Amino acid sequence: MDQQSLAVTVTAPGKLQIEEVNLADLGPRDVLIRTLFSGVSTGTDKWVMQGKFTWMDLSFPLVPGYQRSGIVEAIGSQVSEFSIGQEVVATTSSGIVEASPAWGGHCSLAISPCDEVYDATGIDAKRASLFISAQVGFNAASRLPNDRGERIVVFGDGIIGVSGALAARARGFDVLLVGRHGARMHPLADFSINTVDSRSCTDAVRSWQPVAVIDTVQNDEAFANYVDALPTESGVIIFSGHSPDGVKNWASMELMQKRELTASFVSGWTPSRIRSTLQLMREGHLALEQLATVSSSTRESIERLMDSVLSGSLPTVAGVIDWRSLS
Repeated sequence: MDQQSLAVTVTAPGKLQIEEVNLADLGPRDVLIRTLFSGVSTGTDKWVMQGKFTWMDLSFPLVPGYQRSGIVEAIGSQVSEFSIGQEVVATTSSGIVEASPAWGGHCSLAISPCDEVYDATGIDAKRASLFISAQVGFNAASRLPNDRGERIVVFGDGIIGVSGALAARARGFDVLLVGRHGARMHPLADFSINTVDSRSCTDAVRSWQPVAVIDTVQNDEAFANYVDALPTESGVIIFSGHSPDGVKNWASMELMQKRELTASFVSGWTPSRIRSTLQLMREGHLALEQLATVSSSTRESIERLMDSVLSGSLPTVAGVIDWRSLS
Protein backbone atom coordinates (compact mmCIF):
# COMPACT_ATOMS: atom_id res chain seq x y z
CA MET A 1 0.00 0.00 0.00
CA ASP A 2 1.50 3.30 -1.10
CA GLN A 3 -0.43 5.67 1.19
CA GLN A 4 0.48 8.99 2.73
CA SER A 5 -1.12 10.83 5.62
CA LEU A 6 -0.85 14.33 7.03
CA ALA A 7 0.04 14.13 10.71
CA VAL A 8 0.98 16.11 13.79
CA THR A 9 4.59 15.03 14.24
CA VAL A 10 6.55 15.84 17.40
CA THR A 11 10.23 15.72 16.48
CA ALA A 12 11.54 16.35 20.00
CA PRO A 13 9.92 17.26 23.33
CA GLY A 14 7.96 20.47 22.78
CA LYS A 15 8.70 20.73 19.05
CA LEU A 16 5.97 19.88 16.54
CA GLN A 17 5.12 20.27 12.87
CA ILE A 18 2.43 19.16 10.45
CA GLU A 19 3.95 16.94 7.78
CA GLU A 20 3.34 14.03 5.45
CA VAL A 21 4.08 10.53 6.74
CA ASN A 22 3.98 7.20 4.95
CA LEU A 23 1.76 4.30 5.99
CA ALA A 24 2.73 0.65 6.01
CA ASP A 25 0.72 -2.07 4.31
CA LEU A 26 -2.67 -3.00 5.74
CA GLY A 27 -2.52 -6.13 7.87
CA PRO A 28 -5.17 -8.86 7.85
CA ARG A 29 -6.80 -7.56 11.07
CA ASP A 30 -6.31 -3.86 10.33
CA VAL A 31 -8.76 -1.10 9.40
CA LEU A 32 -7.80 1.96 7.32
CA ILE A 33 -9.75 5.01 8.52
CA ARG A 34 -10.05 8.43 6.88
CA THR A 35 -10.11 10.81 9.84
CA LEU A 36 -12.86 13.40 10.10
CA PHE A 37 -11.94 14.84 13.51
CA SER A 38 -9.41 14.02 16.19
CA GLY A 39 -9.94 15.04 19.80
CA VAL A 40 -7.15 16.88 21.61
CA SER A 41 -6.66 16.42 25.35
CA THR A 42 -5.19 19.38 27.20
CA GLY A 43 -3.61 16.94 29.68
CA THR A 44 -2.43 13.68 28.15
CA ASP A 45 -1.64 15.11 24.71
CA LYS A 46 0.38 17.89 26.33
CA TRP A 47 2.37 15.48 28.47
CA VAL A 48 3.06 13.20 25.51
CA MET A 49 4.24 16.11 23.35
CA GLN A 50 6.43 17.35 26.21
CA GLY A 51 7.92 13.90 26.71
CA LYS A 52 6.56 13.72 30.26
CA PHE A 53 3.96 10.97 29.99
CA THR A 54 5.41 8.20 32.16
CA TRP A 55 2.89 5.45 31.38
CA MET A 56 4.61 4.56 28.11
CA ASP A 57 8.09 4.65 26.63
CA LEU A 58 8.21 7.70 24.37
CA SER A 59 10.56 7.79 21.40
CA PHE A 60 10.79 10.71 18.99
CA PRO A 61 9.67 11.54 16.39
CA LEU A 62 6.14 10.57 17.40
CA VAL A 63 2.53 11.18 16.40
CA PRO A 64 0.31 11.92 19.43
CA GLY A 65 -3.45 11.52 19.80
CA TYR A 66 -5.62 8.70 21.11
CA GLN A 67 -9.15 9.51 19.89
CA ARG A 68 -10.43 10.13 16.40
CA SER A 69 -13.59 9.71 14.38
CA GLY A 70 -13.75 8.84 10.72
CA ILE A 71 -14.89 6.65 7.85
CA VAL A 72 -13.61 3.17 7.03
CA GLU A 73 -11.74 3.22 3.70
CA ALA A 74 -10.34 -0.31 3.62
CA ILE A 75 -10.33 -3.45 5.73
CA GLY A 76 -7.90 -6.32 6.12
CA SER A 77 -8.61 -9.75 4.71
CA GLN A 78 -9.70 -11.13 8.10
CA VAL A 79 -11.91 -8.20 9.21
CA SER A 80 -15.63 -8.97 9.31
CA GLU A 81 -16.71 -6.56 12.06
CA PHE A 82 -16.55 -3.41 9.91
CA SER A 83 -17.39 -2.41 6.35
CA ILE A 84 -16.14 0.24 3.94
CA GLY A 85 -18.00 3.53 4.45
CA GLN A 86 -18.92 2.81 8.08
CA GLU A 87 -18.71 5.61 10.67
CA VAL A 88 -16.25 4.60 13.39
CA VAL A 89 -13.98 5.84 16.13
CA ALA A 90 -10.49 4.57 16.87
CA THR A 91 -7.91 4.73 19.64
CA THR A 92 -4.45 3.44 18.74
CA SER A 93 -3.03 3.82 15.23
CA SER A 94 -0.22 1.75 13.74
CA GLY A 95 1.91 1.46 10.64
CA ILE A 96 3.31 5.01 10.60
CA VAL A 97 6.65 4.53 8.89
CA GLU A 98 8.62 7.63 9.93
CA ALA A 99 7.37 8.04 13.50
CA SER A 100 6.24 6.03 16.48
CA PRO A 101 2.53 6.23 17.34
CA ALA A 102 1.86 7.67 20.76
CA TRP A 103 -0.99 6.68 20.18
CA GLY A 104 -0.91 8.10 16.67
CA GLY A 105 -4.40 9.56 16.32
CA HIS A 106 -3.70 13.10 15.09
CA CYS A 107 -3.48 12.31 11.40
CA SER A 108 -5.68 12.56 8.32
CA LEU A 109 -5.48 8.86 7.45
CA ALA A 110 -4.28 5.98 9.59
CA ILE A 111 -4.40 2.26 10.15
CA SER A 112 -5.81 0.93 13.40
CA PRO A 113 -5.92 -2.63 14.70
CA CYS A 114 -9.45 -3.97 14.46
CA ASP A 115 -9.85 -4.29 18.24
CA GLU A 116 -9.11 -0.56 18.67
CA VAL A 117 -12.01 0.44 16.38
CA TYR A 118 -15.65 0.93 17.44
CA ASP A 119 -18.89 1.61 15.62
CA ALA A 120 -19.93 5.28 15.85
CA THR A 121 -23.01 5.21 13.64
CA GLY A 122 -25.49 7.93 14.59
CA ILE A 123 -23.06 10.07 16.61
CA ASP A 124 -22.01 13.58 15.61
CA ALA A 125 -18.43 13.16 14.36
CA LYS A 126 -17.05 16.07 16.42
CA ARG A 127 -18.60 14.62 19.57
CA ALA A 128 -17.38 11.14 18.74
CA SER A 129 -13.81 12.40 18.35
CA LEU A 130 -13.68 13.05 22.12
CA PHE A 131 -14.95 9.61 23.07
CA ILE A 132 -11.95 8.57 25.15
CA SER A 133 -11.95 11.81 27.15
CA ALA A 134 -15.67 11.25 27.69
CA GLN A 135 -15.02 7.64 28.67
CA VAL A 136 -12.63 8.75 31.41
CA GLY A 137 -15.49 10.82 32.84
CA PHE A 138 -17.90 7.92 32.43
CA ASN A 139 -15.40 5.71 34.22
CA ALA A 140 -15.33 8.05 37.22
CA ALA A 141 -19.10 8.57 37.30
CA SER A 142 -19.68 4.81 37.13
CA ARG A 143 -18.13 4.53 40.62
CA LEU A 144 -20.60 6.95 42.21
CA PRO A 145 -23.16 5.63 44.72
CA ASN A 146 -26.20 4.49 42.78
CA ASP A 147 -28.66 7.08 44.04
CA ARG A 148 -30.04 9.46 41.42
CA GLY A 149 -30.70 12.94 42.72
CA GLU A 150 -27.88 12.89 45.26
CA ARG A 151 -25.31 15.66 45.27
CA ILE A 152 -21.68 15.19 44.25
CA VAL A 153 -18.69 17.49 43.80
CA VAL A 154 -16.14 17.39 40.99
CA PHE A 155 -12.74 19.01 41.62
CA GLY A 156 -11.04 20.24 38.47
CA ASP A 157 -12.23 22.03 35.33
CA GLY A 158 -9.97 20.21 32.87
CA ILE A 159 -11.20 17.66 30.37
CA ILE A 160 -11.34 14.87 32.97
CA GLY A 161 -13.26 16.95 35.49
CA VAL A 162 -15.72 18.32 32.94
CA SER A 163 -16.33 14.91 31.36
CA GLY A 164 -16.87 13.44 34.83
CA ALA A 165 -19.38 16.18 35.63
CA LEU A 166 -21.27 15.57 32.37
CA ALA A 167 -21.32 11.82 32.96
CA ALA A 168 -22.58 12.32 36.52
CA ARG A 169 -25.37 14.56 35.23
CA ALA A 170 -26.26 11.89 32.68
CA ARG A 171 -26.62 9.47 35.60
CA GLY A 172 -28.98 11.87 37.37
CA PHE A 173 -26.72 13.42 40.02
CA ASP A 174 -26.73 17.09 41.00
CA VAL A 175 -23.21 18.34 40.35
CA LEU A 176 -21.07 21.13 41.76
CA LEU A 177 -17.80 21.58 39.83
CA VAL A 178 -14.88 23.33 41.53
CA GLY A 179 -12.37 24.97 39.20
CA ARG A 180 -10.19 27.99 38.49
CA HIS A 181 -10.99 28.95 34.89
CA GLY A 182 -14.11 30.99 34.28
CA ALA A 183 -13.95 30.43 30.52
CA ARG A 184 -14.24 26.70 31.12
CA MET A 185 -16.86 26.83 33.86
CA HIS A 186 -19.34 29.42 32.56
CA PRO A 187 -20.67 27.24 29.70
CA LEU A 188 -21.44 24.42 32.14
CA ALA A 189 -24.56 26.25 33.29
CA ASP A 190 -26.15 25.18 30.00
CA PHE A 191 -25.73 21.58 31.18
CA SER A 192 -27.27 22.25 34.63
CA ILE A 193 -23.88 21.95 36.33
CA ASN A 194 -23.18 24.34 39.20
CA THR A 195 -19.69 25.83 39.52
CA VAL A 196 -17.58 27.59 42.13
CA ASP A 197 -14.06 29.04 42.16
CA SER A 198 -11.60 26.77 43.94
CA ARG A 199 -9.95 29.73 45.69
CA SER A 200 -13.07 30.35 47.76
CA CYS A 201 -14.91 27.06 47.71
CA THR A 202 -14.70 25.49 51.17
CA ASP A 203 -18.03 26.82 52.49
CA ALA A 204 -19.76 26.11 49.17
CA VAL A 205 -18.57 22.50 49.17
CA ARG A 206 -19.66 21.92 52.77
CA SER A 207 -23.07 23.49 52.23
CA TRP A 208 -23.54 21.35 49.11
CA GLN A 209 -23.40 18.25 51.38
CA PRO A 210 -22.05 15.85 48.75
CA VAL A 211 -22.22 12.08 49.07
CA ALA A 212 -19.15 11.72 46.84
CA VAL A 213 -16.28 13.61 45.24
CA ILE A 214 -14.59 13.07 41.88
CA ASP A 215 -11.09 14.44 42.44
CA THR A 216 -9.18 15.19 39.23
CA VAL A 217 -6.85 17.73 40.87
CA GLN A 218 -5.33 15.34 43.41
CA ASN A 219 -3.34 17.59 45.71
CA ASP A 220 -3.38 18.50 49.40
CA GLU A 221 -5.32 21.74 48.85
CA ALA A 222 -8.16 20.01 47.02
CA PHE A 223 -8.32 17.19 49.58
CA ALA A 224 -8.54 19.68 52.47
CA ASN A 225 -11.44 21.44 50.75
CA TYR A 226 -13.68 18.39 50.55
CA VAL A 227 -12.70 15.73 53.08
CA ASP A 228 -14.75 17.24 55.93
CA ALA A 229 -17.76 17.75 53.66
CA LEU A 230 -18.20 14.03 53.01
CA PRO A 231 -20.44 11.97 55.31
CA THR A 232 -18.61 9.73 57.77
CA GLU A 233 -18.80 6.00 56.95
CA SER A 234 -20.53 6.45 53.59
CA GLY A 235 -18.56 9.18 51.80
CA VAL A 236 -16.85 8.24 48.52
CA ILE A 237 -13.74 9.73 46.89
CA ILE A 238 -12.99 8.86 43.26
CA PHE A 239 -9.44 9.77 42.21
CA SER A 240 -9.53 10.20 38.44
CA GLY A 241 -6.77 11.22 36.08
CA HIS A 242 -3.07 10.81 35.49
CA SER A 243 -0.06 11.99 37.46
CA PRO A 244 2.80 12.25 34.97
CA ASP A 245 5.34 13.80 37.31
CA GLY A 246 5.64 10.94 39.75
CA VAL A 247 3.26 12.22 42.44
CA LYS A 248 3.29 9.80 45.37
CA ASN A 249 0.35 10.94 47.48
CA TRP A 250 -2.59 13.35 47.27
CA ALA A 251 -4.54 12.54 50.42
CA SER A 252 -4.28 11.60 54.07
CA MET A 253 -4.97 7.91 54.58
CA GLU A 254 -5.23 8.62 58.29
CA LEU A 255 -8.13 11.04 57.77
CA MET A 256 -9.86 8.74 55.29
CA GLN A 257 -9.54 5.83 57.71
CA LYS A 258 -10.83 7.86 60.66
CA ARG A 259 -13.86 8.93 58.65
CA GLU A 260 -14.25 5.46 57.08
CA LEU A 261 -14.40 6.86 53.57
CA THR A 262 -14.30 4.72 50.43
CA ALA A 263 -11.68 5.54 47.78
CA SER A 264 -11.55 4.45 44.14
CA PHE A 265 -8.82 4.90 41.55
CA VAL A 266 -9.77 4.92 37.88
CA SER A 267 -7.87 5.35 34.64
CA GLY A 268 -7.50 4.13 31.08
CA TRP A 269 -10.10 2.73 28.72
CA THR A 270 -11.84 -0.61 28.30
CA PRO A 271 -14.06 -1.88 25.45
CA SER A 272 -17.17 -2.13 27.64
CA ARG A 273 -16.80 1.41 28.98
CA ILE A 274 -16.10 2.77 25.51
CA ARG A 275 -19.26 1.18 24.15
CA SER A 276 -21.31 2.54 27.06
CA THR A 277 -19.84 6.00 26.48
CA LEU A 278 -20.63 5.87 22.77
CA GLN A 279 -24.20 4.88 23.54
CA LEU A 280 -24.59 7.88 25.86
CA MET A 281 -23.23 10.09 23.06
CA ARG A 282 -25.71 8.50 20.66
CA GLU A 283 -28.50 9.41 23.10
CA GLY A 284 -27.41 13.06 23.19
CA HIS A 285 -25.25 13.09 26.32
CA LEU A 286 -21.56 13.94 26.87
CA ALA A 287 -21.53 16.82 24.39
CA LEU A 288 -17.89 17.72 24.96
CA GLU A 289 -17.57 19.17 21.47
CA GLN A 290 -19.69 22.11 22.65
CA LEU A 291 -16.97 22.95 25.18
CA ALA A 292 -13.94 22.49 22.92
CA THR A 293 -11.92 24.68 20.59
CA VAL A 294 -12.41 23.44 17.03
CA SER A 295 -9.59 24.21 14.63
CA SER A 296 -10.22 25.23 11.05
CA SER A 297 -8.86 22.93 8.36
CA THR A 298 -5.45 24.44 7.75
CA ARG A 299 -1.97 23.34 8.77
CA GLU A 300 -1.35 26.71 10.42
CA SER A 301 -4.45 26.56 12.61
CA ILE A 302 -3.65 23.00 13.68
CA GLU A 303 -0.14 24.06 14.66
CA ARG A 304 -1.55 27.01 16.64
CA LEU A 305 -3.99 24.74 18.43
CA MET A 306 -1.31 22.20 19.36
CA ASP A 307 1.14 24.93 20.40
CA SER A 308 -1.51 26.34 22.76
CA VAL A 309 -1.97 22.86 24.26
CA LEU A 310 1.80 22.52 24.68
CA SER A 311 2.01 25.87 26.48
CA GLY A 312 -1.09 25.25 28.59
CA SER A 313 -2.80 28.34 27.18
CA LEU A 314 -5.84 26.75 25.50
CA PRO A 315 -8.80 28.43 27.24
CA THR A 316 -11.24 25.54 26.69
CA VAL A 317 -11.19 22.05 28.17
CA ALA A 318 -10.26 20.33 24.91
CA GLY A 319 -9.63 20.83 21.23
CA VAL A 320 -10.84 19.19 18.04
CA ILE A 321 -8.82 19.02 14.83
CA ASP A 322 -10.90 19.12 11.63
CA TRP A 323 -9.08 17.01 9.02
CA ARG A 324 -11.79 16.90 6.35
CA SER A 325 -10.32 19.35 3.83
CA LEU A 326 -6.80 18.05 4.48
CA SER A 327 -7.58 14.41 3.79
